[in-house]
Amino acid sequence: MQHVQTRSTTSALVLTAVLIALATLLTMYTKIPVPGIRGYFNIGDVVIMTSALLLGRKQGAYIGAIGPALADLFLGYAVFVPITFVVKGIEGYLVGTLYNKDGYGSALLATIAGGVIIVAGYFIAEYFVMDPGVAFGGLLTNTIQAVMSVIISMILYTILRKRLG
Repeated sequence: MQHVQTRSTTSALVLTAVLIALATLLTMYTKIPVPGIRGYFNIGDVVIMTSALLLGRKQGAYIGAIGPALADLFLGYAVFVPITFVVKGIEGYLVGTLYNKDGYGSALLATIAGGVIIVAGYFIAEYFVMDPGVAFGGLLTNTIQAVMSVIISMILYTILRKRLG
C-alpha cells in the first residue's frame, strides 16, 4: 500500500511540475507587450484555470503562483514577480475551490471568479505599487486577458473532461 501512495504522490508532483513549466512557457511565448502599463498580455492563465478545474485548488495554486511568476522573472518584469505570485496563486486556488465537479456551469462560474481575481488583483497591486495611471491603464488589457482565458479554459476543460472521464 505504501508503494502505491508514493507512486501516486510522485506522479502528482511530476504532473504539477510539468504544468508549472507549461504555464511559464505559455505566459512567455504568448507575451504581447502593452505600452504605457509596464506589463504584457498573455494567455498563461489558461493553464492555471484548466489545471485548477481538473486537479484541484492545491495544484491550481502552485501552478498559478510559480509558473507565471517565473515567466515575469525570466522576461525582466521583476517588479511584477511578487504581485503575480500572489494574484495568480489566489486565482488557481479560488478556481479549484469554487468548482464543485458538477459540470460545465460550476466550471464556468469558477473560471469567471478566477478572471475577476486577475483584474481586481492586478488593479489593486498596480494602484499601490506603481501608480493609479498604470492601474487604470491595465484594466482593459487584464479584462481581455481574463475573458480570453475563461473562454479557452472552458473549451479545454470540456475536451479534457470527456477524455479523462
